[in-house]
Amino acid sequence: MREYSAIDIISGIARRKDSVIQYVYRSCYPDVRKLILTNGGNRHDAEDVFQEGLVKVYQKITEQGLELNCKFGTYLYSVCRFLWLNELEKRKIKGRETHAAENIIDDQTANNRIRENAEMNLYEKHFKELSKECRTVLNMYFRKTSMEEICVVMGYKNVQIAKDKKYRCKKSLTNKIYSNPEYKKLQNEIHLAG
Repeated sequence: MREYSAIDIISGIARRKDSVIQYVYRSCYPDVRKLILTNGGNRHDAEDVFQEGLVKVYQKITEQGLELNCKFGTYLYSVCRFLWLNELEKRKIKGRETHAAENIIDDQTANNRIRENAEMNLYEKHFKELSKECRTVLNMYFRKTSMEEICVVMGYKNVQIAKDKKYRCKKSLTNKIYSNPEYKKLQNEIHLAG
């Protein structure tokens, strides 16, 4: 099997060169499949995530250009890992919603859920106000993605830039939430209930 450099792969993907795409499948798919299968997915999930990952990489190459400071396989693996974590989170939320609908809850639990829902709505409102870059960085951070992977996925020059960006984005989000009158009202309700 012919070996391709990262530059050859990026160029080949941009030109939709079959031999390069087949090479990427042969050399990168097994690691992604193993990731998905060992983390609650099946073969179909692995194929979907890998395909979506390749599409995301293609879009990045054609829309913004892509310069790597790591192996192409490492970059694609990080993209697929991030996509799989997002999918697991969606499944987890859907499962919680289904489970909640099946259970009858007492008044105290209902009040707690209402408060938690209000807090989540407040969080989501301010999270959506962040830049797309901040939302992506924080999503990866909240899913326990390493700073090294965040650096690779976001295309930052080094890990310190990723850490600084995460800090600034998180600080911006908390400042927005804490300064919202609804947050102060929720805190007063929690204090009175406790």
